[in-house]
Amino acid sequence: MKKLITICAVVTMVLAASPAQASVTFNFEGATLVGTSTEANQRVSDYMTGVYGSSVTGTDGWVINNALSGVDWLGNDGQWLRTRAEGAVPWDFEISFDTVPITSASGDFYVFVGAGADFTITAYDSTYGDRETPIASALVTSQSWNSGTGADTFNLSFGSPVSLLVFSDGGYDDVAIDNLKVTPIPEPGTILLLGLGGLFLRKRK
Repeated sequence: MKKLITICAVVTMVLAASPAQASVTFNFEGATLVGTSTEANQRVSDYMTGVYGSSVTGTDGWVINNALSGVDWLGNDGQWLRTRAEGAVPWDFEISFDTVPITSASGDFYVFVGAGADFTITAYDSTYGDRETPIASALVTSQSWNSGTGADTFNLSFGSPVSLLVFSDGGYDDVAIDNLKVTPIPEPGTILLLGLGGLFLRKRK
């Protein structure tokens, strides 16, 4: 009995000291407004990493302020993340969760030109390879919303851990997201401790 109490106490202390596995929300208010493309990528990555608590990389997106752009959606008058297309560059942006994958994603989106698959999220596992040209075998899911020009919301749960999200308008035009909420998978140490506790209880029985 004393061993059980000790193990429970240790597990409780470790879980209390570990980051909570609750959802994490990115509202992009802490990201600096866009500079050059490289600066934009770095600023988005730095902001998201700081909020998430482990490495996140953003590419081909820039942070915009609604008050400057004149776009008003979902009552949001702060900053949001949108595609950064230049010339022949595809109209999409990528967010990779480099260390801790996610199991769900939700948020708000805005479509600037409604045509075809107006807003698409494509999710890949950790074997995706190159962030901007992920391999097909790493695909977890892809979903589109044909809601036309304007604002809407998305809510996805993944059947397996996702390390890369690609946001696009089917390569046609600009899209934007805000209030991105993701759920990280539990930390490996947490899973191990819970497993050890369960194993001990089974042995005691």
